[in-house]
Amino acid sequence: EDKEKFAEESRNWIFGYDLFAASPTTFAPATEIPIPSDYVLGPGDVLSISILGGTNSQTRSRDTTISRDASVNIAGLPPIGVAGLTLDQARKIIGDEVSRQIIGAQAIITLKELRSIRIFMLGAAYMPGSFTVSSLATISNALFVSGGVSEIGSLRNIELKRSGEVVHTFDLYDLLLKGDTSQDMRLHPG
Repeated sequence: EDKEKFAEESRNWIFGYDLFAASPTTFAPATEIPIPSDYVLGPGDVLSISILGGTNSQTRSRDTTISRDASVNIAGLPPIGVAGLTLDQARKIIGDEVSRQIIGAQAIITLKELRSIRIFMLGAAYMPGSFTVSSLATISNALFVSGGVSEIGSLRNIELKRSGEVVHTFDLYDLLLKGDTSQDMRLHPG
């Protein structure tokens, strides 16, 4: 009991740990924010595709989910591979294919729904484990979901790993003291 009380009290001794005292257990999907054009599409994202013009000169709209084989299906067209592409790249590829297959038509593509991704918070996370977050989640979002950094961890040396390799080191104090979000990288599944 004394050990638990000491651990709870000691979290407030180091600057920044109290930020996670009332961390939410989940994050509601962000639906009102603009999607960056460099957003990387993946299976589960839902695209809204409107085809304007063409042979019958009517607007046809359809929502289509990117399948596990990384493609979207648009009625009357062969599957188009888009997973792993940015939203801008997918817009160009789909637009070019629609223009090529349907004479006089053009496509307007928007991202209607975001997929969820599973991430792992390990090491000195306060609550290590597997978490499901939005595909727009960043390192700081993941820290909040996991309750922050444990008493033995550092807020200055948070590692982002992909396939077992460190791809980025994040210093949370840059965010806390300067409001600098430039190093708060977006996460990928796994």
